[in-house]
Amino acid sequence: WVSVESAAIEGISKIFGREQKAKLTSISGYQVPVLANGEESRLMIAIIKIFEPKITDADKKSYLIWAIPILSVLMFLLSVFFKKNKWVLLGIGLAGVGIFAGAFYKISVTNLDATIMKVSIERGLWMILYGYLCIGIIELVSFFRLHLKKT
Repeated sequence: WVSVESAAIEGISKIFGREQKAKLTSISGYQVPVLANGEESRLMIAIIKIFEPKITDADKKSYLIWAIPILSVLMFLLSVFFKKNKWVLLGIGLAGVGIFAGAFYKISVTNLDATIMKVSIERGLWMILYGYLCIGIIELVSFFRLHLKKT
């Protein structure tokens, strides 16, 4: 979901004639709680604090990231079982678009070029966010189709 680079290491590599970025690590969503509660917790908590500087108990709250795939499965199941209920479709649609909009806004306003670390959002996180947007749009379209059919 994210990759972390060190500006200090990158500067040193330029001195020695290497123009490559100093990529420290790539982190998937599954790894966030594992890293935040393991031996490397200081690095992961520092990355979390880039996105939410005032967070407390980041190690414990990091497990909430596992709710992201669980929520998408729940949204799918609700849309399958309640495909004729326009209000459920509206709720799922608004939730999907809202999750995308909220995450996109948070990423947009966060300074990912911190002085020591540079955090880059990778393709996996964008795929999940666009997946939520697509779920939202599909369910909103389904809501309007169902709504227009009944009126």
